[in-house]
Amino acid sequence: MLDPLPIPPIRGKIDATLALPGSKSITNRALILAALSAGQTRLDGALFSRDTKIMLTALGDLGFKFVTNEAALTIEIDGLDGAIPNGEAIIDVGNAGTAARFLTAFVASKAGGIYHFDGDPAMRERPISGLLKALIDLGAAEFEFHKKRDHFPFTLIAKGYQGGEALVDARASSQILSALLLSAPLGGPVKLTSPDVRQHYVALTIGLLQSFGAASADISQAGEYALPATRYSAPKSGNYAIEPDLSAASYFFALTLIQGGLLRIPNLSQKPLQGDALFIDVLSYHGLCLNAKEDEWLVSCKFPNEIQKGHREIDFSHISDTFLTYAAISPLLGESVSITGIGHTRYQETDRIKGMAQELSKLGQLVKEEEGTLTIGPKPRELRARALQAREAGNLLTVETYQDHRFAMSFAVLGSYDLLGDGKPWLAIKDPNCSAKTFPDFFNVLESFRDA
Repeated sequence: MLDPLPIPPIRGKIDATLALPGSKSITNRALILAALSAGQTRLDGALFSRDTKIMLTALGDLGFKFVTNEAALTIEIDGLDGAIPNGEAIIDVGNAGTAARFLTAFVASKAGGIYHFDGDPAMRERPISGLLKALIDLGAAEFEFHKKRDHFPFTLIAKGYQGGEALVDARASSQILSALLLSAPLGGPVKLTSPDVRQHYVALTIGLLQSFGAASADISQAGEYALPATRYSAPKSGNYAIEPDLSAASYFFALTLIQGGLLRIPNLSQKPLQGDALFIDVLSYHGLCLNAKEDEWLVSCKFPNEIQKGHREIDFSHISDTFLTYAAISPLLGESVSITGIGHTRYQETDRIKGMAQELSKLGQLVKEEEGTLTIGPKPRELRARALQAREAGNLLTVETYQDHRFAMSFAVLGSYDLLGDGKPWLAIKDPNCSAKTFPDFFNVLESFRDA
């Protein structure tokens, strides 16, 4: 493993244009839908990261044909109108939650198919039982588990969809419901009941279904999703534009808040699909401002010295991918904060609540860890004292990332703050390359902000 990466502080205000990568969530959903559609689809602005390459590799192993152009950020994929060419395949889902769940539901549509799934050691601990049970209840699949029941690795024996109803436990991840929404309507009308799901991520899926020709879903207040039998089609233009990744944008929103200045983000509409757009509202409490134009966002903070505010409690249940961004910069934000609604993040790439509590504690912050809540008491003086102590010993404060991309990027934002006022690094990030999961160029982009 490479040595920890020192993070040089940014000393001036932000004045930059940010070219964001495409959304991982949208790219992987669009790949499934394009494969299921009749006709060829070109995805523009697609993300090329570990997670999306895992999805592409799996689609290739299933027999789909596609052409990628990483320089142009395009993927052209030939859809087969709901058919899957290969009746047997070995599928490695790595640690990509979207690929793991979407592909599991996807291959269940191939009656008679036999598919062998496995992933990284961390994936073998991630929750998928709600999806497997729903597939069994719908009569779409049977499973043979090779180690731990209801976990990877397993063999899926596909029986095909015939419509029907299922109760879907998607409390651990909304991707469980999204996976079924993408594939289950292929065999007939379905009604999926999932009352405790995080709505913003499901709304993203529903929006994409309609972009690929699906009729509107009938959604009740009780969490019932009724979908008619569906055949997907490529968009009329033949192209689908992937929205820039707003989870990735969260790091640069936070950076603009603590540094001050103006950040321009092209190719974002006034009403984006992604729920993580609401992270702007979290930071607006501290003085971040948004001017959302028709095809560009202008994000600014005029008074970075005034961002410290009093205690607050924030429900991150609908934007949980961004809670690490906020937690990492919490030492700079004033009084304590209780981050709630994040219990499910204990079962993502790592136990994110436990990991964040450990790293902030190492930085001298007061942290109370509960099942679904993280309460942080900022101690900026203690943070400075520990940074000085490490510097005097010839070291830097060093943050563990747990092979989790969001730890690497979130704490890199904190390290970009000139804590000791001398422009020299005081924080280092272990395993920065784990950011390649969703944002391979993150540290180069961050470096460009120092050169601006």
